[in-house]
Amino acid sequence: MREVALDAFVEVMDHHRKPEAAVAYLYEKHAKHIRRIDKNFVKELLYGSLRWYAKMFWILQNTANRDLGKVTPQIRSALILGTYQIYYMDRVPDRAAVNESVEYIRKKGQANACSFVNGILRQIARRAEYFTKPDKHKEPAAYLSLQYAHPRWMIDRWLAQFNYERAEEIASANNRVPPTFVRVNTRLGVPAHQLQSRLLKEERLHTERRPLRCSLKLRGFPQLEQGSLFAAGFYTIQDEAAQLVSFLVNPQADETVLDLCCGPGGKLSHLCELSDGAARITAIDKSEQRLQQAQEATQRMKHEGVTFLVADITKWSSAVRVDKILLDAPCSGLGILRRHPEGKWHKDETTIKQMAKLQRELILRAFDWLKQGGELIYSVCSFEVEESNAVLEYIKGELGSRMSQVSPVGRLPDYYKRYVTRRNILQIYPGNHDAMDGFSAFVIRAEA
Repeated sequence: MREVALDAFVEVMDHHRKPEAAVAYLYEKHAKHIRRIDKNFVKELLYGSLRWYAKMFWILQNTANRDLGKVTPQIRSALILGTYQIYYMDRVPDRAAVNESVEYIRKKGQANACSFVNGILRQIARRAEYFTKPDKHKEPAAYLSLQYAHPRWMIDRWLAQFNYERAEEIASANNRVPPTFVRVNTRLGVPAHQLQSRLLKEERLHTERRPLRCSLKLRGFPQLEQGSLFAAGFYTIQDEAAQLVSFLVNPQADETVLDLCCGPGGKLSHLCELSDGAARITAIDKSEQRLQQAQEATQRMKHEGVTFLVADITKWSSAVRVDKILLDAPCSGLGILRRHPEGKWHKDETTIKQMAKLQRELILRAFDWLKQGGELIYSVCSFEVEESNAVLEYIKGELGSRMSQVSPVGRLPDYYKRYVTRRNILQIYPGNHDAMDGFSAFVIRAEA
């Protein structure tokens, strides 16, 4: 299974494939039944190596006598994942990490590099070297960048926005394995406490109750295969930050609701539940694959009556005025780097600027589809200023008296009102007390 993780790392870092897509392709390529324990090992090794890539590379570069930026992708993968196993996977013997990395290189037809990989990893396994890090007090940005394996530009911008402690907490949180939150499907009539009992009895899965009554925190990996409670639609996997966004929409019976950029359907199915299936919902996404995922999610959870439409909302227009629009906008994704660690290495500051420009355009376009008194709920899995506060201020300047801002406080469960800022933005930073993803959201209303 190490070969899957090693090949997937090459696909992600050198060909910019999504980790989940790369792993799925490689599993299919192997064309054999793969045990859950093996899949968990691959996920831990791949995602851990992506999270700590920069630090592993620094250790390796200080150990090697050549420029590792010029070695083949396979050699780099063997070195990074081998070093990660040595440093972070206590259950893996160092000898196994070294030998399997060498065998991978041999299998890839690069036997002339086997002695090089073997020598470097054996030296690292002895932990005989100590390399001086930047001084935490004199060079805080350089220290945080290395210590928490983040690109320097990210650390620089967070230190410019926040104090040192918060910047450090954000970087640290991005390297933690995210907890698994699930949302109970309330329309099936099984409350959270009963689902807890069934998960424990039928699938031996321990859970914790959360202040959000429809949410559970799992201790372990859920069963997703046919015949499981997940497959039967009793719950879906969704972070609590994303769950809160649907509460801001607050869909009512007979309201017409557009869910723009709806894939893969987590918020869509929640809207169906909150309206008890009585809202008229149209789900739109320009990706046929993501729209298919949304359809499958609603079907699995027994939701009916949703209209699905493949459309690019930068070109499409609504023929009728609607009551509510959920714009889960394209964004930089810097609030969910713990789930998508490859984003640290595939994004730069231009990504934020490009996304902010698109977000402003989409809001102004969609706003014209609202009825008088209708509401647009904007959300992004980012906490960056350009994608939250700055977007709202820009929209206020463009729309003026045509819009008003609605406070999210009245729509959130009491416990989560703490995350609403004085500017009435739902703002969640990584490293928060509730271990939620980073998110930003606000609500605006169309006036006369």
